[in-house]
Amino acid sequence: MLLFFSCNTESVLDKEPEEPTQVMNLLKNGNCERWSTLLSGNKYYLDGWSLKDNKESVFREKGVVYEGQYAAKLCTPKSGITAFIGQSIYVHPGHRLRLFFRYYLEEGSENNARTYCYFGETASSNIPIDVLNTFYDSETLKIIRGGGYGLSTFPKETGVWKTFDYTIQVPAIAYNFVFEIRSYFGTTLYVDDCYVIDLDF
Repeated sequence: MLLFFSCNTESVLDKEPEEPTQVMNLLKNGNCERWSTLLSGNKYYLDGWSLKDNKESVFREKGVVYEGQYAAKLCTPKSGITAFIGQSIYVHPGHRLRLFFRYYLEEGSENNARTYCYFGETASSNIPIDVLNTFYDSETLKIIRGGGYGLSTFPKETGVWKTFDYTIQVPAIAYNFVFEIRSYFGTTLYVDDCYVIDLDF
């Protein structure tokens, strides 16, 4: 089958990626705007996200924000504690997922933050990393376990908002996908406008 484009028609390959919208988003509260308090009322928790026991390492941020009123600040108080936000979604094998978010490394921070996403075979069983290595090459795997294609961590570009925007295919045996962003000791990371979009819907 042959495809033809007229000379005055912009090729799909030449177009900038579409800016995502919350309507497309598989994540709940991906824009980090909704926060709740417990009975004490002095701590805020990011609605829709699994923080587990965050050990006071994830905070509602009003000053360093990409857009809207709030962002999530990930800052671990000591070595051995990981600051992270995560969320699990159901996925369709073979579909393409677009992973998109904004992040900001505070000046003076080490480049010690990354994605730490994983796929599950069932709701309680993750696909092991050695099996994922049969689906992705080592550079592509760093999109979901690193700082982007071929990067172990986010680049050390501090004091400016950066965009993470990659597409990855869901493995044939995947049942769900856990989207997670982590920051380790010595790194203060701000996160805003997170999206996971199924491009094949």
